[in-house]
Amino acid sequence: MLKKMNLYTFSMRCVCCATFSFVGLYAQDTLKVSDTEKSKNLFHTINLTDDDLNDENGEVANIAGIFSVSDDIYLNTVGFEYQGVFYRARGLGAEQVTFLLNGVNQNRLYDDRPAWNNWGGVDGIYRNQDATEPLGAASKTFGGALGVNALTTRASLFRKGTRVSYARSNRSYQNKASVSHVGSLDNSWHYVVSASRRWGDEGYRTGTFYEANSVMVSAEKYLDDKHSFTGSFLYTPNRRGAAGVYTQEVFDLKSNKYNGNWGYQNGKKRNARVRDIEEPLFLLTHTYQNGEKTYWQNSLMFQKGQIGYSRIDYNGGLNPDPTYYQNLPSYWLSRNTVDYENVYRYEQQFIKDGQLDWDFLYRANAEMVASGNPNAYVLYSDQREETRWQLNSNFSRKINERWQLNASLDYRKTRSENYAKVLDLLGGTGYLDVASFTGAQSDVNYPDRIVTQGDRFKYNYVVESSNIQGFVQATYTSKKWELVSALGASSTQHQREGLYKYENYADAEGKSKPIELFALQGKVNTLYKLSGRNLLSFKSAYLQKSPSVKLVFPNARVSNRVLNNLDTENLWSNALSYIRRGLNHSIKLTAYYNIQSNVTETGFYYAEGFGTDAQDQPNDELLDENSLFVQEVLNGIQKKFYGVEFAASYDVSSSTRVKAVVGYGDYTYNNNPNLLLFAENDAVAKSLGFVSGEKDLGAAYIQGKKLSVGPQQAYSCILEYNDSKYWRIKVSWNHFRNSFVDIAPIRYTNNFTQEINGITIANLDRNLVGRFRTQEQLKNFTLINLSGGKSWKLKENYLSVFWTVQNVLGTNYKTGGFASSRAANYSEQYQEYQREQALFGNRYFVGNGRTFFTGLYFSF
Repeated sequence: MLKKMNLYTFSMRCVCCATFSFVGLYAQDTLKVSDTEKSKNLFHTINLTDDDLNDENGEVANIAGIFSVSDDIYLNTVGFEYQGVFYRARGLGAEQVTFLLNGVNQNRLYDDRPAWNNWGGVDGIYRNQDATEPLGAASKTFGGALGVNALTTRASLFRKGTRVSYARSNRSYQNKASVSHVGSLDNSWHYVVSASRRWGDEGYRTGTFYEANSVMVSAEKYLDDKHSFTGSFLYTPNRRGAAGVYTQEVFDLKSNKYNGNWGYQNGKKRNARVRDIEEPLFLLTHTYQNGEKTYWQNSLMFQKGQIGYSRIDYNGGLNPDPTYYQNLPSYWLSRNTVDYENVYRYEQQFIKDGQLDWDFLYRANAEMVASGNPNAYVLYSDQREETRWQLNSNFSRKINERWQLNASLDYRKTRSENYAKVLDLLGGTGYLDVASFTGAQSDVNYPDRIVTQGDRFKYNYVVESSNIQGFVQATYTSKKWELVSALGASSTQHQREGLYKYENYADAEGKSKPIELFALQGKVNTLYKLSGRNLLSFKSAYLQKSPSVKLVFPNARVSNRVLNNLDTENLWSNALSYIRRGLNHSIKLTAYYNIQSNVTETGFYYAEGFGTDAQDQPNDELLDENSLFVQEVLNGIQKKFYGVEFAASYDVSSSTRVKAVVGYGDYTYNNNPNLLLFAENDAVAKSLGFVSGEKDLGAAYIQGKKLSVGPQQAYSCILEYNDSKYWRIKVSWNHFRNSFVDIAPIRYTNNFTQEINGITIANLDRNLVGRFRTQEQLKNFTLINLSGGKSWKLKENYLSVFWTVQNVLGTNYKTGGFASSRAANYSEQYQEYQREQALFGNRYFVGNGRTFFTGLYFSF
């Protein structure tokens, strides 16, 4: 025992002295998908849709476990049964999963999240993945706290043959058709061609059309039995209509299918909020493999594309959103003298219609043109054009039967152009390029500029980013022990260049100073084999992560200003597991504890109540008193995550299996971070205590408040039947608890209880203050899911059908939400409290009702 531990200590010293890291293949963590598991989980993989992967901002979420096609019962359940409820394994986000494509890191420097759309819809690419469990050791990168998912485009690793399929669904798209072919040619050539189309006029939420095409072409040439070169091209353009986030009043008047982003134009539904992604990707890979002893892979990737997200802008008209508070019955209930006639009229109008009025926008613009004025409304897109070069090299060496070393080095260079682009003048002739709320010039070099279709306006800046990272990891294996130690390091640089001289920001134009950030990571995994069936595992990691672009420059659209107290984000993550592998049963019990520090969160909102000088007047008008459009930066946050994961299976017979899964977590804010507000540096902001457009509100007293990360507790019971005649059926009962609405941090600052001069607001009721600061807990809910499939062997060919129905009982439930920050102080919130119905209530993300997916697949 002592000798073994000395060997381990020696290995750690070697690792610390290495220039860059070696990665060990940890047998219990790296989950290679066998052919049996591939076929068993094939349909589940295809079943994934974008609504399972995107959060409220359209960014990738709910990743942990979704691509973990393995025999890990807990991860499988998270991935396949918890779709749509935004359950997060261990409470952590998508940035804690590292995605690789031929070893190349696919997590973006912009926000640290993987760009799933770049390979979405490509059939077969998930069938050759390597997935590690949280904190597990991977072969090509250090990885995040939730593990690594490595995909490959190497044609020789794909199963040969042709496959065609058609699927029908009512989730995000209605139809999917695909074809893929894997083959080989003389002279050691292998190739893959895969194409698919997903489309639909409407998903589960109204007006959410879907248009997506996916193409992958990959060819691999073996020079000899050790060297191969692979060239790959992936093109997956995706265009889809988005749904909105609403208050309970809106859902009560309509339903959880409601979406106010669309309206009829010429008899057809038109959505104003459309996400458009087009980012073709080229990848060249060299692979050297000498049996199981040496593996070396080098990849060069180039990508150039754009992401757009459209919306309506208005600086000459009223807010056209049908759910804008002045368009709802609650507005007329909130007036000092209640106008019941308008309450009824607006209620009935919203129930009968409640959609975006495109005809009104065109009429308003026509009236402006007739009077010689610029447009009142315009449809535009927030665009990000990104050019990315990336070089990766990873190396693995099996020294002997007990030792294995791996290394990886990755370099990324990214240039992103960010701007607003006019898409449609909506019948007008031009749009005045000034800020909607303040009238400030977007570029004083070209004052009162009139923009037309295709022009850039509002903001225009470039961010140059680069990153180099490497890691080293060593694995030691003996009869009783498996030990892994790893170190990683990364260096990141960001620089912003403003191309517009925004009127209210002196630092809007020109280049910022280069921001350089350095981060370290360390990891230790230990597995002790009590016996052949009983194992103990302990994993611990300390992960530093450099702030992403969107955090380094908190107001990047109009300013070179860098986040105050800029520092690395730190995560200390630990997990202790007991694993039992019986002849007809298996058990895994894991306890985990994570502390995340130096976290930054940002948000934009319109706030009223920087002081209480003004009041609503008896003439029934609701005034925007002491109000500003602000950006909020919550800086120096510490979060605590702890809980247990339990998964067990029991084979009742050769064809029947019962599974039980429990995810019990508690996720909270663990300190009182600092809250900063940024606003336009104009006269109004100065009068409300902002200095150079910034106001420090001091501590936000949020320690102990719950994190809004979806359900913190989940319980599942699953019954599976697999018949020997190649058909199967599964029913699952899933119960979710402890979901919380995201807090409004400004309510927890002294600004909420004080006047501008720092004096406590008169007649303050401390009991009401406590009530206003109470965090809403969402209702618990239970979902029943059914799935099944049947396969037929037709000589050498296979025909398969798969179906799944989620939320069989059609349960209405909320997956999350956020509190309104509109009332920035006690006096404003007190008026909200006195209203018969909340005017600025919490907004909620709602889950789907009953949905289905069915697919037919033919392989030959």
